Amino acid sequence: MSNQLNNPSQWATGADPPTSKQKAFISTLASSKGVSDQVDPDQMNKSEASSKIEELKNQPTQNADAGAGQPIQNPDTWTTGDDKATGKQMGYVAVMAKKVGESVPESMGKTDASKKIEELKEKTGM
Repeated sequence: MSNQLNNPSQWATGADPPTSKQKAFISTLASSKGVSDQVDPDQMNKSEASSKIEELKNQPTQNADAGAGQPIQNPDTWTTGDDKATGKQMGYVAVMAKKVGESVPESMGKTDASKKIEELKEKTGM
């Protein structure tokens, strides 16, 4: 069975259209690798999408020196965006909010926290 998992062309659903998560991940990877204009996830099936994801993951990133913590995907499209922000996110928000004299929110979702971090990074110059 694990052999089948490693071989998407043998999947029973391999000919189905790719999932929305596969398409979003392919777009994100293709963008980070500088090949967005060469990849169209809408023209793939699940099997091809899975293979393309593996291929893109193994390519070098075009902008390897991008800032750490930079979202690689639009936070508004995160499937877990409404989940409670991680401790790390809340820690970043707390430190930067204090630096600019803003109050620290008690809780936020992952998407809101990511947006707040980007906003505070601009204000603090971090």
